[in-house]
Amino acid sequence: MGHHLELVGRTAAEIAALVAPHVDRPFRARQVAGWIAERNAAGFAEMTDLPLALRADLAERFTITEPATLQVVPSLDGSMKYLLGLADGVAVECVAMREGAKATFCLSSQAGCAVGCTFCVTGALGAGRNLRPAEIVGQYRRLLRDLEPDVERVNLVFMGMGEPLLNTANLGPALAALMERVSPKRVTVSTAGILPGIRWLAGLERRPKLAISLNAPDQERRQQIMPITRRYPLADLMAAVRAFPLERGRRITFEYVLIRGFNDAAADAAAIARLIRGIPAKVNVIPLNEDAEHFPGLRRPEAEAVDLFAVTLRDAGLTVTVRWSRGADVAAACGQLRGRAGGFAPASTQSGR
Repeated sequence: MGHHLELVGRTAAEIAALVAPHVDRPFRARQVAGWIAERNAAGFAEMTDLPLALRADLAERFTITEPATLQVVPSLDGSMKYLLGLADGVAVECVAMREGAKATFCLSSQAGCAVGCTFCVTGALGAGRNLRPAEIVGQYRRLLRDLEPDVERVNLVFMGMGEPLLNTANLGPALAALMERVSPKRVTVSTAGILPGIRWLAGLERRPKLAISLNAPDQERRQQIMPITRRYPLADLMAAVRAFPLERGRRITFEYVLIRGFNDAAADAAAIARLIRGIPAKVNVIPLNEDAEHFPGLRRPEAEAVDLFAVTLRDAGLTVTVRWSRGADVAAACGQLRGRAGGFAPASTQSGR
């Protein structure tokens, strides 16, 4: 883009400050900021209360970047899986899940992921690149535009592609922009346990909610399926979680992918309960979304085993939800769409688009 400054992915105050030197009256800068940060304008042409000449001049200096929609796949449960194309040809995915007037947007923070959890297709695809603030906020803008005016309230979860806390330099500005429109208590950042990132999140003035991808009750097994655990051991992770500042009424979410015969025994549930005792918490139990191509050896447990696991947690006094993967019929579990041979090609082949 060269001399063009990107306005998406910034707070209203930042947009106004950038635009201010190029408008004739101070209130014009606030108008531009409002169009982008509140009204989701996709271009200067939409800003009908600005003089035509000013719109043309601003378009010469600034960009309002929109991701391109490459594919939208509706699922039987009503969730919509999006594959979005970025300016350099990289593709990322995000998901919109609707329940009446409420929606949850699952956003990506990276194109690909370097963490390499063995049960995740994005991990199998390998490291991509960090998404910039405009590319993170752009996912929200794209989904919102498609669902308005039917949706009144949006929750955001950073559970799409990538490890958000390995991209704090871009996630920080993106969160600041998003949390002007979505209350911090409706924004969740999920991590495989990146300790410096958790400490960074703890230090933010306005904090989103924290979710931890746990997936095993002990260091040894966690390390088998989550290599990142070698660098950030489970004991250190739990210490950081216990130190994490929680607003009143907030809880830490622990996500636990159930893999048959590996981490799905009632004794494992009891061990999890001991591990997180005393932490205001809820546990999301997620039966594995099987993928014969990317992780052929891993199976989803039988429904009875899932029930026993959840009941064991509940009997230990924990709040538990079992999340059968939404959108499994279109491979909408995080990272599974882009890796599908029959669906989308991996990003490396997308660059020609």
